[in-house]
Amino acid sequence: MKKVLKIIGIVVIVLVILVVAIVVIVLGKAADKSAHYYKYSNATGEIEKKYTDMGPLDVTSKEYPSDDESIKKFVIWYPKELESGSEKYPVALWANGTGGNADSSTPFFKHLASHGFIVVGNDDANTRTGASLNAGIDLLLSENENADSPLCGKIDLENIGIGGHSQGGPAVFNMATKQPHADRIKTVYAVSATSSYHTAIFKDGWEYDISKVNVPTFLTAGTGTWDAGTAATKDQESDDEKGIAQGICPLWSLEENFTALPDSIDKVYARKTDVDHGDSYTQWDGYMTAWFSWYLKGDEEAGRASFGDAPELASNENYQDVEISGANN
Repeated sequence: MKKVLKIIGIVVIVLVILVVAIVVIVLGKAADKSAHYYKYSNATGEIEKKYTDMGPLDVTSKEYPSDDESIKKFVIWYPKELESGSEKYPVALWANGTGGNADSSTPFFKHLASHGFIVVGNDDANTRTGASLNAGIDLLLSENENADSPLCGKIDLENIGIGGHSQGGPAVFNMATKQPHADRIKTVYAVSATSSYHTAIFKDGWEYDISKVNVPTFLTAGTGTWDAGTAATKDQESDDEKGIAQGICPLWSLEENFTALPDSIDKVYARKTDVDHGDSYTQWDGYMTAWFSWYLKGDEEAGRASFGDAPELASNENYQDVEISGANN
């Protein structure tokens, strides 16, 4: 009997060790995927691959506390070489999706900074009005004049772009049309932006008028269930019994916003296949980085991702429903 119990004990110990090992492996893989998300983006286009990979620059960051309780803090990532040089760097400010914060986006910000941008994030979990983006520009204006700041005189205030995910979509549209520093925005990027179906229900600062955006705008989403839903039009009410669900950013919403944008600006929308709401912003990072590189740095290679005689985005098999309109096409 003692021998049997001993064997059972050994088996239990071995099983526990195996379970712990599996958990460690799974958690380790999840941590690696979070920290190095760009390795899991299935980039296939030549331009997409280049801007999905980490850029050539080492980066660092600086935190700034905010007096606004909803913002809590700002985190600015930037190329480390900025501290010892005289070059100015373009800016990309980011608007979180609901519940998001700067710490959870650290790998995302580091990636963009490594491509030569000053990247501004914050802990605003309810960004919809664009006010925290505007406050971020206030901070940049101050730091650019602060002789004790590593950013002093290094911020290219003529080249500011804004991007946002989910609730951050309404945030960038409202920043570019309603906030005091709207005239400083040179380009807009929105991934899985909350549709007008939902913003009309939520109200309380969610609603936006994208027709008033007057700078180049890139609209993206995924084809997964949460983004796309099953409703084919804005007029369909969500109904579980009938299997109708209004996605957060369905195709009809991309079409509606694209059509509402002025024809006088460069504008693009597209969806990435087999991508859903939660990770759509990381899955689109390569083409987002290329977009900012073109409009904020004048990088012509990056511009060929979306414009020219044969824009790469239009022929990339991982993307669908691509619509492009503008002076470069």
